Amino acid sequence: MTFFDEQLKKGSFQICHCNNCDQNLWPPKEICHICNEETEWSESMNVGKIIEFSKKDSSYFGIIELKEKIRVMGEIFSNDEPKIGQSVTMKAFFDTRPHYSFTVKNN
Repeated sequence: MTFFDEQLKKGSFQICHCNNCDQNLWPPKEICHICNEETEWSESMNVGKIIEFSKKDSSYFGIIELKEKIRVMGEIFSNDEPKIGQSVTMKAFFDTRPHYSFTVKNN
């Protein structure tokens, strides 16, 4: 199991960052794919905005861009139909694989 998976099991979504390239990497990598330097880990703020979404039955799914400038796909929970650009908070966890869900922030 990777460091990322271990932290996700604890409820902590980790971001890989290359200080040499000043880039956040997704999916997470211990070695930067641009410059081959080691990356560092930091905990995500777990906030972002809806980039796009779709609906299946009564559930919404979409792509969210986190504040750390990476995009993650997951289920969106909202009282109404979500809107592009809406702010969301993320809950991430790991059971047999990573899961990401997003709740629309009340403004």
